[in-house]
Order: sequence, then C-alpha cells, then structure tokens
Amino acid sequence: MPKFTENEILRFLGKLANKWGTGHESITKILTKVENFLEDKSEKLQFLDKVRLFVSMLKDHSDEKYYIDDNSLGLIIATLAYLVLPTDLVPDFIPVVGFTDDAAAFALAVQQLSSEVKSYKAWKEKQNEDIIDLPIEEE
Repeated sequence: MPKFTENEILRFLGKLANKWGTGHESITKILTKVENFLEDKSEKLQFLDKVRLFVSMLKDHSDEKYYIDDNSLGLIIATLAYLVLPTDLVPDFIPVVGFTDDAAAFALAVQQLSSEVKSYKAWKEKQNEDIIDLPIEEE
C-alpha cells in the first residue's frame, strides 16, 4: 500500500476544490454523486458519520438555511468529491485498504474545519430545539 501524507491529501483536495468550484451547480452535482455512491458503498465506510455531516452541511447551505464561506465550502465539496473518485491516492477497489485515504481525507477536513463544524452542530441543535418546542397542531 502506498504511503501518503497530510500534505499530499491537502494538495489533492486543493486541486479538487479548484476543479469543482463552490457554485450551486457544483453543490447539486456532488450531492447527487455522493448519494448514489452511498447507496452502493455505505456499508464499507467506517467514517460514514463524517460523510453524513458534510452532506448535511452542504444540503443546508444549498437550501440557504445555513451559510458556509467559500473556503470551507470548497474543502467540503473537494472532500466529498475525493470520496466518489474511484482512483485517488489509494484506489477504492483495493480490498481492505481502499478507503483508508478517504477516511484520512475526511478526518483531516473535519480537523481543518473544526470551528465551522462546531458552529454547524450548534446551529443544528438549535434548529432541533426550535422544532421540538413548537406546539403540535391537531387536525
């Protein structure tokens, strides 16, 4: 198995971020690709919680419910794009180790975006509190 460093992953993610951009079309495309990917491969991902977090952040941003700055948005899109690429630093089709670089990319991205992730989680909790506190209207 080839070795890879955090710098190699960050460089690769930077290239993907430049390629994909941060526009609405890019967000829609990557969400579609990731959802299709997850239908086929979610049972193989040990880091599914991080994937779901980024998908949720991207959806809420796309729906204009939550704002993510372009730098953070680019990293989220690039990390999700990295996941769906079959041939990245360690090709996904290699048994056992195929997703190790993807897991490392997600761990690194979550670390890089730690303040954004904390803000999003706090916002999401607040949204859930507001929903819970609303009275249920009976019909």
